[in-house]
Amino acid sequence: MNQAISNLTTQHLVLTTIGKNKTGLVSELTGLVTECQCNIIDSKMAIFGSEFTMIMLLAGDGPALSQLEMKLPQLAVKLDLLSMMKRTSSHTGLNPEQYLIQIEGPDQAGTIKTLTSFLASNDIDVVSLRSGTSVENNQEWQQAEITIELPMGSNIDNLGKEFERLCHSIKMKCTFNLITIE
Repeated sequence: MNQAISNLTTQHLVLTTIGKNKTGLVSELTGLVTECQCNIIDSKMAIFGSEFTMIMLLAGDGPALSQLEMKLPQLAVKLDLLSMMKRTSSHTGLNPEQYLIQIEGPDQAGTIKTLTSFLASNDIDVVSLRSGTSVENNQEWQQAEITIELPMGSNIDNLGKEFERLCHSIKMKCTFNLITIE
């Protein structure tokens, strides 16, 4: 980030884009971020079907973000992308203790809804979610990874057992693992 930007004046912006995938989109978008003297705090990019998608959390001072907000629509038109921006605050997690939940089993409609509803009903914050399907033994198979943060004072053993029972009831296998950085 530009060293002239102090923590007191740093502002944040979420930028989302979607459009037909073509070579160079990431370079063009990150080039604009750099040109406007903003910093990429977090980003995710994926191709869904033939569509490019990207979401970024950006930081910069007010004038830098304003410049980006003015220039992005022109670049989006040039690249044939839909874009959306929203000012936000910096991310502060509920608890530094995060867990990775991995699930797999027969693909069926409503699995992710059932599992995320359980998490929400227990005040558990979903930090990230990745899911996909494949064919195994001539059967559609679903895999998902859900990163969660627990509220202070949560009992992971009880929650884990309840979540495992729920998974078993819908024929899914699951594991809970504390995320550690070594």
